[in-house]
Amino acid sequence: MNWKDKAKRLLGNRTIHIEGDGQFALVTPCRTRAFSLWPTRAEAKQAKNSIESCGGDCHRVSSHYIADLGSAA
Repeated sequence: MNWKDKAKRLLGNRTIHIEGDGQFALVTPCRTRAFSLWPTRAEAKQAKNSIESCGGDCHRVSSHYIADLGSAA
């Protein structure tokens, strides 16, 4: 499965930065949306917990989330 293509399709066209590879997307839905892909939910959660801010336009960590691309239609 091409997780980057699926993430682009499901997470929208505002996405400007994609990195990594895996089923779990850590999404930072701030003004300039970005996401990183991780092979496991645990790795994505660890990455999420390490972010305090994703940039000057960040809506704060509470708006960041993890999406399971494997369970999405």
